[in-house]
Amino acid sequence: MAKKTDERDVLIVRDEKTGEISVVAGLNADGTPKRVPAKAENTKDFMTFDRHGDVIDNFFKNFYRQCKEPYRFGFYRIAAEQADKLIDAMKELLKDPVVNAELLAPHKVDTSEYARAVSEEEKQDNHNQQTPNEENMQKNNRQPENGQETPAEKRGYQPIDESKIDWNKFEAQYGLTRDDLVASKSLDKMLNYRKSEPLTVRVEVLGERQELGARLELKRLPDGSVDFVPDFVRKEARLDEPHKGHTFTDEEKKALQQTGNLGRVVDLVDKETGEIIPSFISIDRFTNKIEDVPANKVRITDKIGKTEISETEQALLKSGGYVRKEIELANGRKFPAILQVSAIDKGVEFVPRNARIWQGERQGQRNGQDQEQGKRKGRAWMDEDGNIKPIGTWKGVELNEQQKADYISGKTIRLEKVPDKDGNPATIYVKFNHEKGRPFRYDTNPDTAQKVAPSNESRTQIAVNNEGKTNEATKHVKEPLQQGQTAPANERQQRQQNKPKGQRL
Repeated sequence: MAKKTDERDVLIVRDEKTGEISVVAGLNADGTPKRVPAKAENTKDFMTFDRHGDVIDNFFKNFYRQCKEPYRFGFYRIAAEQADKLIDAMKELLKDPVVNAELLAPHKVDTSEYARAVSEEEKQDNHNQQTPNEENMQKNNRQPENGQETPAEKRGYQPIDESKIDWNKFEAQYGLTRDDLVASKSLDKMLNYRKSEPLTVRVEVLGERQELGARLELKRLPDGSVDFVPDFVRKEARLDEPHKGHTFTDEEKKALQQTGNLGRVVDLVDKETGEIIPSFISIDRFTNKIEDVPANKVRITDKIGKTEISETEQALLKSGGYVRKEIELANGRKFPAILQVSAIDKGVEFVPRNARIWQGERQGQRNGQDQEQGKRKGRAWMDEDGNIKPIGTWKGVELNEQQKADYISGKTIRLEKVPDKDGNPATIYVKFNHEKGRPFRYDTNPDTAQKVAPSNESRTQIAVNNEGKTNEATKHVKEPLQQGQTAPANERQQRQQNKPKGQRL
């Protein structure tokens, strides 16, 4: 009896170097998977595997025998009959397999047994065919014992094999367990060559156990084993010392202190090979260690959640700059963010809200709000993200649309017929003062430091009412002049102006 279709699978393959996601259609002559675009309309070209048969075993054994970069590819299986429905969801998850590792776990194909079996076959063949001299000459080109990497493995991407971790040694050395790493969401990061989340480790110092802040990472040793490397907290980053041949300028030090990232790509020197490598540099905000990552190892995506990242924004991120963006996640949550490449995360990060770039922009605004809170009965001139809130009027004078737009962008606006201290209409300037955290009224233009030039129809009014000057045609008029007034406005003012000195009206 033929097996049911739901007992057959298709394989989705992810190129770990390029991030390309496809579906397996077979095996090429060089051992690389033959791939077709991961689209529902291509289902007829997908290679299907009997879930209980030998075809998939033969596929992976041949793959490891022939492919020069087997660890460049990651494989995930889904039911063949559900492929057209699941493929888009899998593509979305595979854009960041580390973050989505938990959701992908049921689908991920563990190929380590195939790799180990093929390795054993090759070692046995080499042992049978080589003389001792030949074996010594070729020991750097064949798979050695203890699981050491072959040149092919070094060229391709290979996550760290968890089975090589000595968890008893880890607990004795750092006072933590595997469960602690899982609970802190650190283990998956570490298996993919990233640092753990900030941890408190208990290590022996001068015969005594002490608790220290640290981040941990995993390193494969020459003998094939895996060990933990701690990065303990430092008092401060050593920015006055050269880093791999690069001396930080004052501007670069300021950028690292403000965002945690250098803000540009610089050339670093590999101490072992002398190679010049364009790289990103960041400070680990927890340990204060200076880290770097080659620029060609960082992938910039065109989408974060539901938010598109334009080509211009991608280019800016690739150069090390930062991008302000409102991010919308898949669950619909929205929030403002500053995006920048982090050498710590080896990719684009959300610059934390406690970074100085956020603090510097909002400190003056927060101070101004604190000072004005009592006076303005809690009225806020800025929103929670530090943006200037729009205003519709100033002292009863309505702003037009252009004035509203200029105000919230931080520009100076000019207003006419604003009541002065005596309630008379005057011309003033208004601008948001970031140091005080509120809008300020100015008699001079704060952008040019020049005295306000009133309109022609207001000059006599301002000179007489505000500056104590005299206008011959109205010098005996006792009431404040109105805008545009240069002569008596009515019969009563005319009598005042014509009144002989000392005569009562």
